[in-house]
This record gives sequence, structure tokens and C-alpha cells, in this order.
Amino acid sequence: MGSSGPFVADAIERALTADERAQLSARLAVAGAGRRTALARTALSSLLVCGLLAIITIAFSHSAWWIILLFWSALVIVFTLWLGMPMHRMMREHESTLSDALLASRARVWRVQSDRVVEFEEEEDEGACYAFDYRNQTSLFVVGQQFYEDDDFPNSDFSILDLLGTHGRTVDSVLVKAGRKLLPARVVPAEVKRLVQIPDHLTVVGAPLDRVEAALPRARS
Repeated sequence: MGSSGPFVADAIERALTADERAQLSARLAVAGAGRRTALARTALSSLLVCGLLAIITIAFSHSAWWIILLFWSALVIVFTLWLGMPMHRMMREHESTLSDALLASRARVWRVQSDRVVEFEEEEDEGACYAFDYRNQTSLFVVGQQFYEDDDFPNSDFSILDLLGTHGRTVDSVLVKAGRKLLPARVVPAEVKRLVQIPDHLTVVGAPLDRVEAALPRARS
């Protein structure tokens, strides 16, 4: 018999390991380098495009060449600021987030060890959806864009690390795979999936994997 549910899977909160801190530090360094070069890369791209267009304009226009160069040079500045500043701001925020996580050096961890998994067929870029055989005849749902199949996922032993900031809130999530790749025991087709309500990420449903979709509530019409 399956246990009552659904409920959110248990997690533990712990300090980051030395290896996890090293990986986070490496990501922080990459983010910092990206932020520092964001404007320069945007300026170079704008210069190449506008420079080519300026050459074509000079070749086919009767206007003075210096007026044409002045026009396209102004557009280089406009495009650099218009495209580069938002990118620079976004990367600065990402760098700040990773720095805060490194300072806190804590994570909330869900570890999943399972030999069986069922895949729910995706529709309209909604993200991957898997149900893993869990404890005591229950099924754990793993849902999201970051869980698409790759060379070693779905996996028989994986952990989801929510990196915490200094205020205790999740600032990033990391998937760590330590087992072997699993092939889904079966795939629930999209026409069946759309008839049920898919549980939220890391929800445990009180039904075994063999009949997990039958235990889900019907989708709202």
C-alpha cells in the first residue's frame, strides 16, 4: 500500500563541502569575467556590424563619407549601451547572487536513490517530468527545465542542491549525479498526461510507480 500524500520530499540543510565551494568559486570567477567583458563584447559586435554597413553605405551613397561614418559611429554607441548595459546589469546581479551563496556556504539538499523511473511526455516546452520509485511504495516527481535527459540523467543516485544566500533563501540550484543512467520503465503519453494534474517539483505521491498516473487528480477543465 502507498502512504498518504501528496507531500514534499524531505531535505537536509548542511554546509557546502570543500569541493562544492571550489566549484562555486569557479562559477563566481566566470561570472565576474563575463561581467567585466560584457560591454566590450557588445561594442565589438556592434562595431563589426555597423562598420560593414558603413562601408556599403559609402560605396552606394552620394553623401560625404565623414557624415556616413559619424552616423554609423553614433549607432555603435547606441547599440552598445542599449544591448550591453542590460547584459552587464544581469551578469552583475548573477555575480552578486553567487558571491552571497559563497559567503553563506550552505545548501538545502534532496538526495534521490532509485532504480526505476517513469517519464511523462513533454508538451509545449513545459519542462521535463519524471516520477521516481521512492520510499514505501511512493513516487517522487522531479519536474523542470533543468532536468531534461542527457548522458547521465535520469540517474539512479542524484542530489538537488539549493544553494542558500545569507538570508536563508534559495539563490541557485545545482544537480549532482553520482549513480548510473536510468532508462525509463515506460513513458506516459502526452494525451494521458494532459488529463491529470502533474504535482509540483519534489512532491511525493502516495502510489507506486506502476500506477502513479492513475493516482493523480484529474486536470481541471
